[in-house]
Amino acid sequence: MDILGLGGSALDTIKVVDHLPIRDGFCSVRSTQRMLGGSGTNVLVQAQRLGARTASISKVADDADSELIVTSLKEIGVDTRGVVTQSGGYQAPHCLIYVDGDGEKALVLDSDGGKALPKMSAEEADLDLIDEASILYVDLTPADLSMTAVRRAKAAGKLVVFNMQEDFDTVLAKGVDREFLYEFLKYVDVFAPCQEGIGPFSGSYDIGRQIVFIRKYFQGSIVLTRGSAGVTAVDELDQRNDMPAFHVDVRDTTGAGDAFIGAFMTEYLLRDQALDASLRFASACAALTCTAFGALTSPNRSVVENFLLSAQHEEHR
Repeated sequence: MDILGLGGSALDTIKVVDHLPIRDGFCSVRSTQRMLGGSGTNVLVQAQRLGARTASISKVADDADSELIVTSLKEIGVDTRGVVTQSGGYQAPHCLIYVDGDGEKALVLDSDGGKALPKMSAEEADLDLIDEASILYVDLTPADLSMTAVRRAKAAGKLVVFNMQEDFDTVLAKGVDREFLYEFLKYVDVFAPCQEGIGPFSGSYDIGRQIVFIRKYFQGSIVLTRGSAGVTAVDELDQRNDMPAFHVDVRDTTGAGDAFIGAFMTEYLLRDQALDASLRFASACAALTCTAFGALTSPNRSVVENFLLSAQHEEHR
């Protein structure tokens, strides 16, 4: 396989509302969709749609929603040998997503107390799959297993991509601290944090200062995502590339960052494309994902190439 992803699978319920819910307020639901989700899964789906061979290490419950998750992965072509089914009355990982008319969203992770799945352990995970992969993708879901996996991957000479597209409090809530992250980065080749997430970690929201801070602990490629402002990347030789985001009619931003990193891995690491071309291609995937509801709207290669061709024509008019 090309990419082995260690991360979360989930079932998303997307509710399009007249406005995002506020404290003590009401909102009206205009439509509802249920589909495969979970950040780690979304990344693999995008890479798979671009021609990469992917596999997932994740955990689901023994219920109908989990069966839908696994069936959806198989239909897309993601290898599910590493998906573990946990019996015992647990519920499938589930995320409730509210989306308004401007594409703004609010996400609610439904853990439902005692029905939440226990974290996958190293004993449960089929880490032998690492030997079959070229790239290991991780997002600290879960953190301890991710550390075990990246150490094994690095010892086996595999590329490791660490995606940290969450605010810093959410990262810390995974049971890690700064020392854990410093140690973790020793086994990583591509580090992709979001600017908001790295802000409290670095003590600055200035891009240049954030990059200088990361360089103290990490010598690989940095891909610093900046939401609607685009992305700033720095390669191993400290060559910087700033790529603006494409402007599209946004319906839902769910999964845009996942589509970006899935596409970036495929172009930059698998197809050996130049950094600027890879960033542009991945940015197009993220933009196109925003034009419909749900993360499963990530595009295939022909759609992206047509979009980029049209964008190039517009830029030269």
